[in-house]
Amino acid sequence: MKKNREKDDIAHRYGIAPYIIALICFVTLAARVFGYMETELLNTYIDHILDKEYIYIGIMVSFSATMGLITGFVFGIMSDNTRTKYGRRRPFILIGGIGAGIGMILFGFSPTYFWCFFLDVIIMGIFSNAYYAGQRVLVPDLIELHHRGRVNSYVNIMNVVGYAIPIVLTLVANEIFTVPNPNPLETGNILTQVGHVFLLLIGGLSMIIMGILGFIFLPTGTPKSDLPPKKKFKQEIKETFNIKELKNQKEFFKLLIAMTIFMSGVNAMLSYLFNFLFSIGISTMDLITILIVAAPILFIVILLLGILTDKLGRKKFIIPTILISCIGFIMVPFITETEQINIGLLSIAMTLILIGLIGVLVPMETWTQDLLPEGKKGQFIGIYNIVNTVSQIIGALTAAVVATALTGVVANPKAWVFMVVPIFFAISIPFFIRVEETLIKA
Repeated sequence: MKKNREKDDIAHRYGIAPYIIALICFVTLAARVFGYMETELLNTYIDHILDKEYIYIGIMVSFSATMGLITGFVFGIMSDNTRTKYGRRRPFILIGGIGAGIGMILFGFSPTYFWCFFLDVIIMGIFSNAYYAGQRVLVPDLIELHHRGRVNSYVNIMNVVGYAIPIVLTLVANEIFTVPNPNPLETGNILTQVGHVFLLLIGGLSMIIMGILGFIFLPTGTPKSDLPPKKKFKQEIKETFNIKELKNQKEFFKLLIAMTIFMSGVNAMLSYLFNFLFSIGISTMDLITILIVAAPILFIVILLLGILTDKLGRKKFIIPTILISCIGFIMVPFITETEQINIGLLSIAMTLILIGLIGVLVPMETWTQDLLPEGKKGQFIGIYNIVNTVSQIIGALTAAVVATALTGVVANPKAWVFMVVPIFFAISIPFFIRVEETLIKA
């Protein structure tokens, strides 16, 4: 017991223990697989199985995001003030992982829109954010500042894997569980209910398994004796939202605004990505070709950004990376509107898009973690959840309006949702510029 305690203290102080980094990566992997399945497969279920209009997707996503905004903040405060022999974060990872995983598995059997809404907004909205409340502060809790960029590069490689797993599974489902779209106004294939059950089962099990393993094997972090005294929820709210505290954290809130705008563009595209891939009727081999091209380049970019972020700062590499990725989003509608899709050009576009989705998150997330105040990391990561929730509402509704407005006007309205992304990205840049650098050179 004493030996384990010493290992935990060393990990908390230096943040370089390989087993801790691996566990953080796999707990994050489960969150990414789950989040991606929630973002994409729940939406295709509404479209393909229930045959609802696009606006129903926007409504469900918006309510789900609102639930996440509330529960993310509440669970963040609760985790900061949890004092157990298992640590502050691990109980939330366990309970949240099991509850969210069960909710996702049940979603695949939903007979009506009401059940879809209930399982996504209430069940997954509560339990997934309990999991995220523990998972999202593992790096700032356990990793020392000057190692965070590199650790975040490893974590974001797992994010790439977390994107790749659902895509590969979708390729399998595309071969086995798709049928031609019965709607005469649309082209491509739709995924059957059995296909959705197959994919959602894997997404749910990933959260259940890593919720259990994370609870068992993650270190407890800071010893209870070194933690500040517990505070009541009402007291935490009062202390957080007084004018003096808000002024002290102004750089955090400036970054929060920039990230919300940026992620609104990301979520606009993500809410229709799988629908888009099905709509263009692309073959499995073509998608594999795109992944083979994109993955190695993306891994190199992520690792390079991790090293540079720790050496030269968080701020310098965000804007160039954003601008380069915009090229990929702009290319998509022009490539896919042609009769013969150019796989080479689509591979280039998707590589640039993935750099904008994942690569740029290395400096962004490291910057955010640096700005989390000591003793309040959980609740401020809960406040930061505004980025994920508000951006989902803005992005999903914007994408729904664009796709609906262009239906019947262009051949594939889902492809033109990609054009929305660079607009949000461009608007975010001046806000990123105004945030101060956090890495102070020795």
